[in-house]
Amino acid sequence: MNNNIVQEIYSRNYGSVNFYHRNYYKSLIYTEGILDFQQTLKAYWFVDWVIVNMKNVIATYKANDDGFFVITIKFNKQKHCILEIFREGFVEGNYCEHITVIKEEVYITNLPIYDNYKFYLILSNPNPIQFTLLLTTEY
Repeated sequence: MNNNIVQEIYSRNYGSVNFYHRNYYKSLIYTEGILDFQQTLKAYWFVDWVIVNMKNVIATYKANDDGFFVITIKFNKQKHCILEIFREGFVEGNYCEHITVIKEEVYITNLPIYDNYKFYLILSNPNPIQFTLLLTTEY
């Protein structure tokens, strides 16, 4: 797989009619674009990684009343995958564009090396709390 496949996934997904969720976790739904990302790249683990980290996202949302998060996947020099969930907002009265919620290095991944994996995680329902995971092109 190469970068063209990744770019194709982003370019062919603009909006979503259907939403999906894992049967074991209904506080996260995801779009057709995320489903396409998982199926095309065989990256089903990505949604599971987000679910594992939803406890931190929900705690951050409750503490800051901020329901918009960004998720990135980058690669370091050793070609290890760095996954990060972050938000922007105020810290001690100062505005910050990048406040890390969780950052994790994954040594083995099946993703092609690509420099611009980016997703949004947006609060879609405050009661009960539910977030939607989507490609940036679906926002």
